Amino acid sequence: MPRILILTAGFGEGHNTAARCIAEALQENAGVDVRIIDVYIETTPALTKFLQSGYGLIINKLPFVWGAIFNLLNQPGKLEATLPLAGNLREALRGVVEKYRPDVMVSTYPLYAYLIRELRKRGHEPSRVPLITMVTDSTAINSSWYRAGSEAFLVPDEETSEVLSRGGVDRACLQTMGFPVTPRLASLKPLDPSSEGVVKLLYFPSSRVTHTLAVIRELMAIPDTELTIVTGRLKGLHVAIESAGIIDGVKSRLVGWTDKVPEFLCSHHLYIGKAGGAIVQEAMAAQCPILVSHVVPGQEEGNIEMIERHDIGRLAAHYPETLAASVRDIFSGNRETWKRWKTNIARLSKPGASRQIAAFILGWVGPQDGRHSDSIS
Repeated sequence: MPRILILTAGFGEGHNTAARCIAEALQENAGVDVRIIDVYIETTPALTKFLQSGYGLIINKLPFVWGAIFNLLNQPGKLEATLPLAGNLREALRGVVEKYRPDVMVSTYPLYAYLIRELRKRGHEPSRVPLITMVTDSTAINSSWYRAGSEAFLVPDEETSEVLSRGGVDRACLQTMGFPVTPRLASLKPLDPSSEGVVKLLYFPSSRVTHTLAVIRELMAIPDTELTIVTGRLKGLHVAIESAGIIDGVKSRLVGWTDKVPEFLCSHHLYIGKAGGAIVQEAMAAQCPILVSHVVPGQEEGNIEMIERHDIGRLAAHYPETLAASVRDIFSGNRETWKRWKTNIARLSKPGASRQIAAFILGWVGPQDGRHSDSIS
């Protein structure tokens, strides 16, 4: 029975989303044993939850701080200098690998390649197990993703492949396969470009309460629209919106954490929210055009660049009035802007990427003729 170990970390939804969706696709193959491990949570749960809360605070309320951190990690040697402090994570990873004895390791988070490199230098179990890295960002790629090496790098698009190639990654190690969205997206039907009637807006808020409430009021004021607000794991924001009494259940509805995001994206005309790697790729797979409302410096700037270059959405200023004005403009006239975006996004859509990725991973099970012996150094 092939054993696949998927390594992830809960710093941003993209890493966990990629891990879950790859696991789903792998488990469609009978007889494949898949395990998802977050070594951070396994090793230091309390500290990890604290760091995750801090990460969320910085991303949503202090993005300039994250921009500085992103730029620091992009410099060779900076992340590497912290590795002596990660000895407990390294040893925990060694224990997981030695106990589970996987045929292939898949990482959706950059640090694992560095830990595996350290273990290989010490001659431990990961020396014999190939590592496949799933890059969850697009275009603006921090070099920490590839400086430690990997037997193969899976990337969402050709632009990202070019970035890694220019960074020194051997093209033979690069595979452009799309972003791993849930396999069921391949069987969902996106909204038809010729659809008429009420415009359905899907809003994922990520900012402070007062700003979010102002955005909701502005969007609800647009004629002939329906608004779905998804707060996800932002429980405090969910309660605040609910308590404000502005959700009427007809023109607007409020949803908390849900596993129906693919269905929402396929049934709505426009996604409004920040340009996170996972949600942007899910929107592309569901052929749902994108209005970016919130900018996080670093990797999300690359996502915005990709959105605008392919003409599948746009960046709108953060102000509530400007967001609403953008929505009006997108659907003005005969909805020409929106229809153009729908046509363009259909060309980029890869709803079956997870299954293609799963097939590639399973191709690494068994003897590899030494292919992975020197890839991480």
